[in-house]
Amino acid sequence: MICDTPVMHELPELLRRARAGDREAQDELVTRFEARVRALVHGQLQRRLRPQQHALLRQLSTGDIVQEVFVDVLRNLGRWDGDREEAFVALLATLVEHRLVDQVRRSQAARRDVRRVGDAGPATVGAVAGEAGPATMAGDHEQLRIYSEVLATFDERDRALLSLRHEQRLEFAELAERLGWQTPDAARKAFHLLQGRLLLRLRERGVDFGADA
Repeated sequence: MICDTPVMHELPELLRRARAGDREAQDELVTRFEARVRALVHGQLQRRLRPQQHALLRQLSTGDIVQEVFVDVLRNLGRWDGDREEAFVALLATLVEHRLVDQVRRSQAARRDVRRVGDAGPATVGAVAGEAGPATMAGDHEQLRIYSEVLATFDERDRALLSLRHEQRLEFAELAERLGWQTPDAARKAFHLLQGRLLLRLRERGVDFGADA
């Protein structure tokens, strides 16, 4: 008897094929993990966001954002050398959560601009008072716009590393675990390299925030 059930490959083999550009393997990764990642992100956001932010979240197309993150991760899969399912799911969930929180923050900022209520700088979801990272230092709306445009030139995982370190002050051990670097030191080195590139690109656009550890 012929079985129509699709074959589910082992994750290491699936990742190897996906890294080699196999579209079938990439599609299988999306099919296998999309629902799980979406459920994880939903639970995380319900805990993190304030009740008044849930309405904004509902306006966003979570499914589209999950798909966009998958595309970005698959495009840069060669830079992630893990093969554990838990680590892969954690990476995807962190990137999706980061993208959604960023979208909520942008929507709130746009509404504040329209209403012209004060100029206290960007409100960052989950940020800690007193941080000195570029995003939280960009009190000027034009500087914030430039910062956002420059940050958007980095891939999904690199944006998350920069933002989570600057805005939430996550330790490098947690960043390595959530974003798929092998060690905290590897995450630290990646962060400082990326921060240098970020600051250089900002200076090229006429914005200088200085350095932040």
